[in-house]
Amino acid sequence: MISMSSKKVIGIVAVVVLFSAFGILLAGEWAPSIGYVGLFRYLLIAAGFVLFAFSFVGFAILLVSIAQERKGGVRADFGATAVKLAREIARFVIACIAYVGSGFVALAVIVVFGEGDPTPARLLKLLVVLAACIGVVVLYRIYRKKHPVSFDMLGKAGVAALFVLLTMFGFAAGAFQARDAVIDLLHGPQTDLCWLVDVEEDRATGRYSGFSQDSIVMTFRTVDERDVVITVAERDSSKLSDVANAEGALRLTYFPESGVYVSAKEEPGGSRIR
Repeated sequence: MISMSSKKVIGIVAVVVLFSAFGILLAGEWAPSIGYVGLFRYLLIAAGFVLFAFSFVGFAILLVSIAQERKGGVRADFGATAVKLAREIARFVIACIAYVGSGFVALAVIVVFGEGDPTPARLLKLLVVLAACIGVVVLYRIYRKKHPVSFDMLGKAGVAALFVLLTMFGFAAGAFQARDAVIDLLHGPQTDLCWLVDVEEDRATGRYSGFSQDSIVMTFRTVDERDVVITVAERDSSKLSDVANAEGALRLTYFPESGVYVSAKEEPGGSRIR
């Protein structure tokens, strides 16, 4: 059993890591987006996701340790805990069948009835099925009034499952983003002869728009018909003058995996290249 002092340490560390992850993500979001600095921004965001995952691991450890203790701090018997959890899951499934299942059946028969002719026989069948569905809900509700149950273990298991999913998401997002940045660091930037085919503005909206900066998404097409998508923060748009002034093909230097812009130069006679 984890001691109270250890729980406090784990809780403090988890909170510190959580806020550190948020700070790193915020710093990465507002960092310059061009060149090697832009690639470092990519790594910052990846590190933020991984730290988020580690903070969720800490919270999950605390949750599991609390769930394993009875009142008075005695460790719960694993077998009894498993049986109780299984019983709560079974009751939850039965409740879903009684409430949600009856609702779906009632909705289905109403839809089917609406698709055919409203004959008296079909109307009678509809009323019988609806009455049966309502009866199931009412009878189950009466039974639960007489035999109330709680879902303490299932609730804790659900919260634990949520932390597991958040942890997996954090590690996966960080790993994929870090993978792209590491590959680009190892191989360096790539230069292709291409031309600009599309420009879109990705503007942050909603109440959290202050935490995300607007960006410009540019699509280039190479001479071998490959599309290259580059994302640049709008605050760095002044460094895209070579792209804006190009009248034809240009030499685009970029990091291919992460889509980070490095530079662009207009190709002499590029207006004749297509």
